[in-house]
Amino acid sequence: MNKSRFLTLSFLLAISGFGTAYAQAPALAAGTYKLAIGAKAPCDLTVTADGGVTQASDCATGTTITKLVNVGSSYKLVGGSGDIYAVLKPQGDALTGFTFPDGRKLVLSH
Repeated sequence: MNKSRFLTLSFLLAISGFGTAYAQAPALAAGTYKLAIGAKAPCDLTVTADGGVTQASDCATGTTITKLVNVGSSYKLVGGSGDIYAVLKPQGDALTGFTFPDGRKLVLSH
């Protein structure tokens, strides 16, 4: 009886370890990305190696985005005052999500 409990517990712990290995969002390389918000035309967003963000002057975000932060299986776009502008999740070759201020769909692609 103790042996079967031990094996069951070992199995569950092993599976939980495998699950966390896949829970990380893919790393984004530094470079220029396209940011599409709602129905507006995409604009350029430059991401540095440390997660700093510079947005083009034609980006109609309504706030200045300064950081892209990797948080487990998603990314946060953070404004200059530290407020979270959007949370993005990987979907195919892009990151998608919704803005917090007004609920518009957001797509970040290369």
